[in-house]
Amino acid sequence: MSEKPTSSLKRLLNVLDCFTEDHPSWSVEDIALKQDISIPTAYRYMKLLVDAGLLQHHGESHYTFGARILTMDYVVRQTDPVLRASIPEMKNLVARTGFDCVLSSSYGDQILDTYRVESTDKPLLSYGRGRPRPLFKGGAPKIIVAHLPNRQLRKLFNTHHQDLTENTVPNHWNEFREYYANIRNLGHYYSRGELEPHLAALAVPILRADSNEAWAALSLVSDIGRFELIDLPKMASLLADAARSISSTLTKT
Repeated sequence: MSEKPTSSLKRLLNVLDCFTEDHPSWSVEDIALKQDISIPTAYRYMKLLVDAGLLQHHGESHYTFGARILTMDYVVRQTDPVLRASIPEMKNLVARTGFDCVLSSSYGDQILDTYRVESTDKPLLSYGRGRPRPLFKGGAPKIIVAHLPNRQLRKLFNTHHQDLTENTVPNHWNEFREYYANIRNLGHYYSRGELEPHLAALAVPILRADSNEAWAALSLVSDIGRFELIDLPKMASLLADAARSISSTLTKT
């Protein structure tokens, strides 16, 4: 029996998910094994992706991401309204505080860093543009999740319940909901050594004007020692002012 078009397309696109930082190059045979498809089908999928510019040949028998991936990323960086509105505010925050500033956005049930302005030539955070963040760990993910509507929060809880035991987040629904409600009511989240043991981050939401949901999160990042020397509420207020300015700009576009 032949594959349904939607099933075939999903399998084709799933091939792209195999390409990761740890495994950036794949052979047809390995793709067939990984995706549980026949070798002829794997060859067909790889050819379609090469023809589309999403993959390219790497040596005689391996494939890596193609130029079209870079082109699409360039277009996103040039046209993303949240990114365009945030960059000037981020640069100003770095100039005023001397901390790194990171913009993180939500894409379905993934939270990704989309831009970073660094205070020095030596990056602090090992996470970068496009690398998924843990959903329940760190400032940006927690402040974004805290501003999800209750229905989406419950879905996230149900879908990723197994992950909760690995983090400092309650794994019972009522406590989970209350935990994030407290973060939302506070308006910011201070993460101390959650993502990387030597770093701390202070995050605030960039809110949509028509709801209490977050477009994204804005974070200041530095080593823990520097955060212990600052007036945290004053820094949170400075960060929140920048986030409100970004929200205002987005409302006008």
